[in-house]
Formats: sequence, structure tokens, C-alpha cells
Amino acid sequence: MKDRVPGAVPAYKLCQWCSGRQGAEAPPFDVVPGRECFVCGGVLDSVPQMFKMAGRRLRPYEFRTFSVGVTLPVGVQEREDELRSALKLKGGETIKVQMAKLVAAGISESTGKKVDKARPDVAILSDFGRGDALVSSKPVFYYGKYTKPAGVAQRRALCGECRGGGCSECKGTGFKVAPSVEEALRTKLLRFAGSDRMVFTWLGSEDEDSRVFPPGRPFVVEVKGPKKRQFPRKFGARVGGGLVAVSSGRMLPSKPVRIPSFRFKTTIRATAASKVQPEGISELHARFRRATVTFERPNNRPAVKMVYSVRARARGRALVIDAELDGGLPVKRFVSGELVSPSVTEVLKTEVGCRSFDICKVREIGAFEFGEIARDEEKN
Repeated sequence: MKDRVPGAVPAYKLCQWCSGRQGAEAPPFDVVPGRECFVCGGVLDSVPQMFKMAGRRLRPYEFRTFSVGVTLPVGVQEREDELRSALKLKGGETIKVQMAKLVAAGISESTGKKVDKARPDVAILSDFGRGDALVSSKPVFYYGKYTKPAGVAQRRALCGECRGGGCSECKGTGFKVAPSVEEALRTKLLRFAGSDRMVFTWLGSEDEDSRVFPPGRPFVVEVKGPKKRQFPRKFGARVGGGLVAVSSGRMLPSKPVRIPSFRFKTTIRATAASKVQPEGISELHARFRRATVTFERPNNRPAVKMVYSVRARARGRALVIDAELDGGLPVKRFVSGELVSPSVTEVLKTEVGCRSFDICKVREIGAFEFGEIARDEEKN
């Protein structure tokens, strides 16, 4: 132990770190080894071990920037507050801030990565009470377009036995064991990202029996807690005897606050209650040339959608219709007339049912919009 400094305050013995942190107006303190320090009790001596621990925890993660938070053992911060109150010290930075800076400096030196307190890729919580470091990773957002064969649903469906609770029928997943685009993408992205916590946003939907042709239907997925932050532009997954393929993939700068609207081209196979006459086909072509239709939605305002074109051909009661529609207009209801007017059924004046439809092309209208921080990043 060092000799007492003349004029020192004997009631408060501090280590070199805690003494230097109290500011120029502080009286001289007895400087003692860390374990004898009134404030930290030696916690500051464990900083080198902590940033080494943090470095080990960070090894699986891909990141460019990081931040450090600190949890102190019970009583450490309170003792510094007591000291400053008793001696009427304004003080400089707190012990918590100082320790966070020291840990961050050690991590930065060993990894070459930069500190970013506002938007770090990963955040490290240095828990000095437990002697461990916890890592949390900022979500990443991936955009792509998928194609799929018939017989593959877009989304996972809840298990019919347990309704999401998990059972032997669904192997504990809570979801029906059946091919879906969501499950195929989830499995692949797990390998790329190292996380299976994902939230999908789809630009429209189609039936299980629908085919989706190139260039594909757009989607956005938020991957939570990823270990990797970059995914391939394209990849494929074998599902239900066919291939779900993703193309045009890219990482988005942050969570979109607005996604594009879209319009799509579809080929519809339908059956009419009676034979379709040539004049009925002509009427379809004329009536649905940039036509406005209304989609009634229970418990919500009616949606006004556009039908840009319809070209149809008939053989007896069988119809094949090529149409271009606004996103959000349900194809089957556009055909049958349920909640949609005008409809194919209404124009032909005979009941028409949709057997199946394919998605031939999706065209995005507008662009993604992101928050202020994301836009600022794009300018830099």
C-alpha cells in the first residue's frame, strides 16, 4: 500500500482509477490497491479479463461496429454516489462509463472494429457481477424474389392437432409438416444467418396450387439475432419435389417504414356455369381495360383497385384468362364476384369459379422507404 498523501481524506481510500475519476476539485485520497478501494472494491482490475471474455463471445459474430454496456456488482455505483455527495463533488464520468470505455477500447484494439453507440451491429453487455459478457445482434433485413412450383404453400400453417402449441404430430414445431416457401427460406437463411428467429413480409400471396414464375414475388425477411450479416443474392431449396428459388437478393439498410405497392400479371383457369359465347369474351376485354373495381372488406373500408387488362379465351365452359391487376385484389373473388364488383361473373352474366391461377410477373410500384438514420447512412 502507498504511503498516505499529506492532507488526504482518510475515510475514503480509493484505487488509482477511482481517485483520478473524481475531478480536479477532489481532495487527495489515500491511493490503495483495487481490492481495498472504497468505490470499486477491485472490480476495475477485472476489466482486462472482461474484454477478453467479450472477445471470445464475439467470435461467432460478423460485425463492423459495436457498443458496450456495463452491469456493476450491487453497491458499486451507490458507493461512488455516496462519496460524491459527502464531499460535494461534481465529479467527471461515472465508474460505469469509465469501465464501458475501457472494455470498448480493449475490444476495438483486439478486433479492429469501431464503436458506434447509436446503431451498433452488436451490443455487448459486460456483467461484472457475474463475470460474463452477453452479446446481442441487431436484426438484419433481406429482400428477395421467390419462384415456386405448384403444390407448395407460401406460408407455414399451424398444426391442426395442437394449433401452435407443439406436439408429436408437428414434431414440436407448432406448424403443419407440409412444404412451404416460408419453411424453405427459413431453413436456408438459418444456415446463412445462424438464427432461426425470422419475421416475413410478403408482397401479396397466392394459392398452394399456384406457380410463381420469374422474376418472382418479392418478400422481406427480418432476421433477429443473426451471427452473419450478409446473405447470397440468389439461392435455391428443394421442396415438395420442386425448387423454391430466390433471386435479386440484397440486404436492406434497416427496417422499411414503407414497402412498395405492386401490380401483377396472372393466368387464371376458370369454369363457367354455362357455355361462354364470343360476345362475352369481347365484353370482358372491353369492360376490364383500365377498369376500377371495388373490393368490399368486412369490418374495414372498401378497397378500390385497378384492373389494367383482361384477355380471355374459352372452350365451352372452360376459360383461360390473362389479367393484370392491382396488388391486394384477390384473384378468386375477382372471378366469382364475391365482395368484388365488377367481376368476371358479373360481366359474363353466369357464375364463374376459379380453378387455379399462376403468378406470371410482379411489378413493384414505388420504392422502399427507411427511417432518418438509414437515409443518413446512404448519404455517407
